Amino acid sequence: LTPRWVPGHMDVRGNELADTEAKKAASGVSSHPSRLPKLLRSTLPASSSALKQHFNKLLKNLARDSWSKSTRYARMQAID
Repeated sequence: LTPRWVPGHMDVRGNELADTEAKKAASGVSSHPSRLPKLLRSTLPASSSALKQHFNKLLKNLARDSWSKSTRYARMQAID
């Protein structure tokens, strides 16, 4: 294996193949699990940042729904 710098990676057979495989993986089409190394066969751990963002979104939606069903909502809407 010899790494080489190639400007723009244009018309490099190995790079074109890698790009094709990366696009397949990004679209959800992946290798058969038995062909992957053992470390990559399980799902990756969730990102703590993504989990927090998801939780905050759910919390905001819950608060909005709860507020819109409140008896004070109509009175406050008249003020706003």
